[in-house]
Parts: sequence; structure tokens; C-alpha cells
Amino acid sequence: MPARHLATIFAAAMLLAVTLSPARAQTADHPIVGTWHLNLDRSSLQPGPGPQAVTRRFGVDDEGYLVSGRVTVSNAGNPSFAMARAKFDGGDYEVWTDGSVYAQLSQEGAPHATAAFRVVDDHTLELTQKNPDGEVAALSPSTWQVSPDGSTLTVTTVGTTADGVEVHNVEVYDRVDSN
Repeated sequence: MPARHLATIFAAAMLLAVTLSPARAQTADHPIVGTWHLNLDRSSLQPGPGPQAVTRRFGVDDEGYLVSGRVTVSNAGNPSFAMARAKFDGGDYEVWTDGSVYAQLSQEGAPHATAAFRVVDDHTLELTQKNPDGEVAALSPSTWQVSPDGSTLTVTTVGTTADGVEVHNVEVYDRVDSN
């Protein structure tokens, strides 16, 4: 089976698992919980080009962890995914991507990147990502803000890539549903 199909199947399974996870902890009350689609018309992705589509899903499991998943279709039409299970405590939690799953399946046991969510206020989170070496990623931290009415998620990422490219992305997501 081609790698793209495996990524799509895994991403669909992950989204289903998040959908079926009961929301019983305090985290479940955070307005980020739900499904979000990237609104390309309202977003500013510099230097670009942006993806064709991005869907983000946030749910909460029985232990109060935020379970986040992202499925992206690149500008070239290739799907990819990322998922993490984290608390809002600023701690580092593993991020699973297509590459880390393939490494695990091939028994290479590659180290994982991590993500840390920190609460800024009732509607704002800060996400700090680290590479597998434990260093803060080039485009980190980013700010995640849910609008007061809960209908829009804005993710702002500003910085310079490892290749020296200046990035200023403002991704605007529309809520599809909430849990």
C-alpha cells in the first residue's frame, strides 16, 4: 500500500478515536475543543504557498489529556498528519507524524518531536514545539487564540526557518463542530 494511503488511513483512525473520546475533564471546557477547518481566504501564509486544506480536531480523553490531530493536504495534494496527547501544563509531550510512525513501523525507533501547550488566558494557548534533539523548533512558539464567540481559531506563527526564510503565518480556522 502506498505511503500516502497509509497516512490517510492512520489520520482517519486518529480522528475517529478523538471523536469517540469522552470529554470528562476540565480541559473539555476549553473553547479549542472541537473540529476546525482552515479558511484559506481569511488566512495569510507568508512566504507561501499554503496547503490545499487543513483540518484540526481537539478532544479530551478520560485522563484529561487534550488529544489533538491535524490532517493537511499540501499544495501538491499530498496528505500528512500529526497528533499529540498533552496537558495544558507546559510539559513536553510526544508528537506523532507520518515520519515518526513510519520510523516506528520500520523499527528504527526514531526520537519524536514534542509539543507543550501553556494556557495564556481562557481563550489563548501558546504552543512550543521541540525537535527530536530537544531544541525549541525554529518557528516556535506559536499563539493559538479562540474568538470570544468560539467560532474562529487563529494560529499565529512568526519566525525564521532553519534555512533563514522569514515566516509570518496567520492561519484562520472556522469551527465545524464542538464536543
